[in-house]
Amino acid sequence: MTDKNHLQETSLLDTTGKGILLAILAMAFFSSGDAVVKHVSQNYSLPQLLWVRYMILSFLVVGMAVKRGGLGDVIRISRSKNLPLQLFRSAFLVGEAFLFTLSFKLLPIADVHAIVAVAPICVTALSAFWLKEAVGLRRWMAVLVGFSGIMVILRPGFDAFDPLLFLPLVAAAAFAIYQILLRISSRYDDGQISQFYTGIVPLFITSFMVPFFWVQPDLNGWIALIGGGIFISLGHLFLIFAFQYATPSAIQPFNYTLLVWATLFGWLFYDDLPDSWTIAGALIVVASGLYTIYRERIRRA
Repeated sequence: MTDKNHLQETSLLDTTGKGILLAILAMAFFSSGDAVVKHVSQNYSLPQLLWVRYMILSFLVVGMAVKRGGLGDVIRISRSKNLPLQLFRSAFLVGEAFLFTLSFKLLPIADVHAIVAVAPICVTALSAFWLKEAVGLRRWMAVLVGFSGIMVILRPGFDAFDPLLFLPLVAAAAFAIYQILLRISSRYDDGQISQFYTGIVPLFITSFMVPFFWVQPDLNGWIALIGGGIFISLGHLFLIFAFQYATPSAIQPFNYTLLVWATLFGWLFYDDLPDSWTIAGALIVVASGLYTIYRERIRRA
């Protein structure tokens, strides 16, 4: 190996390491935002929480565009080659975010994320039916194993069964559909255009809803609402930065660190710890998800 090749490999490893670190920090910000959302959702309406979140996200996305290229760049990222798809995808995001927020309001944070960890497996199943992507027997087996892990967490028919746990399961399915829509939209527009509509369209929708559900916050309420929005927006931005340094296949396995952060923050702030069945089910789901990612990487190699 020449010195030049060695330096290139070292540089690539350093870059990938930065991307992975940024992805882990993004998961920490997402989980911090979820912890704040769980707190403020006890006193303020869900449309109000979402309105503040998308107000902050839109401000950050437009601000970054202005910094990049002024008003001209803002106009550029507003021009979609498939506007109906972008509008539908972004509107669908509002419903998906509502399900997630309601889940965090009613259930322990770690329990929600243990179930939502099935989302990558749902994407694999939907890709086969919706996008007609080839999914081999091994990945189908991983999908079945992942859903068996969900059954361990839900435990239907047992005394510990909580029907509310179906709520994050529906949210995970909605998130998987959203990712498929995002995949399709990437055929027409770049990531910056999708980011623009991800903030602006939900902000527009929730702006019509929020006057009917507004609860006037006090100072602490404003701090919590804005803080939660900033944490989640920073999670989105750090994830975007992570993809600038590393490939999605390198980053995806580290998205599961969200479960670790969720368990930590749930324990620190709410004294919530998942029971042994939830932990066992989550491990099954994560293992099947990681195997699915591994098989996807081999298929694309």
